[in-house]
Amino acid sequence: MIKFAVSVLCAAAVAGMLAPASALAQQAPVPAVNESGSPAFDKLRNEAIAKKVPLVIYLTGSSWCVYCNIFTDKHIKERTFKRASGKKFIFWMVDTRQAPGRTPGSFTFQFVPEEAGKVVGCIGSKAPYVVFGPPAVIILDPVSGKMIKKMVSQGDMDKEGKSLPAVIEECWKNFQKEGQKTA
Repeated sequence: MIKFAVSVLCAAAVAGMLAPASALAQQAPVPAVNESGSPAFDKLRNEAIAKKVPLVIYLTGSSWCVYCNIFTDKHIKERTFKRASGKKFIFWMVDTRQAPGRTPGSFTFQFVPEEAGKVVGCIGSKAPYVVFGPPAVIILDPVSGKMIKKMVSQGDMDKEGKSLPAVIEECWKNFQKEGQKTA
């Protein structure tokens, strides 16, 4: 068991997960509006700008990730989420598939739609929005492209103690209040 824990920590260190936040500087800068390289992202970002609501990206692995399927059933398929989507926030679900990696037993992520890899990625990616892996929810300000909040597990949702739409709404209100204070 100890050998396994040490190997996981070593792998995490090599992957940069234990590096300071400055290690994320290798990521691509937040794309300007309509310049992400992903027509789907640009369209949804423009819709969010027009409606003055946040853009929510959900990274999942529906065909292979058990935790993603649990998260989807518990939060994304929820009636309040469906009612709020498109009104209180714009939602983009990015699915992933596993493809064989360069070494035996390793894999890489393939994004669905493929263009999503220009916007969101997993550790080691140079995409502007990087997460450890699915499931992950990223809440963005569509105007600045700033990441308002990132939730990467069911545990993050449990800490919030409310529905996903309520978390999104609260984050958005707090973000807007902070913007008014600095203006």
